Amino acid sequence: MLDLSRSAEPLAAVGSDTAGEVHTSLEVLSDLYNYNHWLFNKVRPFIGEAVCEVGCGIGNITQFLLNRRQVVGIEPLSASFRQSMQRFRDHLNTRFVNGSLQDCPSKAVPAGIFDTVLCMNVLEHIEDDVDALNTMRILCGPRGKVVILVPAHMSIYGELDRSFGHCRRYNRKSLAAAFHKAGLVPTYGRYMNAMGYFGWLWEGRCLHRRQIRPESARLFNRLVPFIDAVERLLPLPFGQSLLMVGRPDNGTPKAV
Repeated sequence: MLDLSRSAEPLAAVGSDTAGEVHTSLEVLSDLYNYNHWLFNKVRPFIGEAVCEVGCGIGNITQFLLNRRQVVGIEPLSASFRQSMQRFRDHLNTRFVNGSLQDCPSKAVPAGIFDTVLCMNVLEHIEDDVDALNTMRILCGPRGKVVILVPAHMSIYGELDRSFGHCRRYNRKSLAAAFHKAGLVPTYGRYMNAMGYFGWLWEGRCLHRRQIRPESARLFNRLVPFIDAVERLLPLPFGQSLLMVGRPDNGTPKAV
């Protein structure tokens, strides 16, 4: 039932309580290797050699990108930025920028040079998601990809979402519409983590919890291999999360 979200630009505007909750959630998530690796395996087929990770946090996904030629992480939270800088200080192919997506493109994060712009559990925090997607498109090279993971289904939006600063949850139709408005052609879309859908509904809407309990997170981490095996055999038309991939529009749109 995990969706230990982290946020991007909005954290510059919200209070320190929300920012602290996000950083604490990232630290809980850092111990969940199975979960982090599962997420990375879902996006791995779409990752190129030059990667811009929007909202890299404390490096829970960055750790799996270290064999890429270039990794640039954008992180607005100073505490998370410092932790990533320290964690990956010996990896010369990584670079971190303490800033927000709305400051890009810039000298530190140039336009048009990335094979992949990766954004995991960040877009839902941004009020103008179309503008954010448009910026990601600009950062991509002509044949690049924008890879997005977001929370799915407004039907389970609850106290957990409000606590984490989520503006919305998505379905395939709403996220594809945002892609098109931003000049991106969706080429892949799939729900994942159907079990997490029910866990998030129970914790956030029924129990009105505002934080993920560490014991629940550790239990979910142990269940990840089972969940992954089931979803490989039986893809379901819903899930806690939605993965979508798009490319800059060249005038030949594809259906998702």
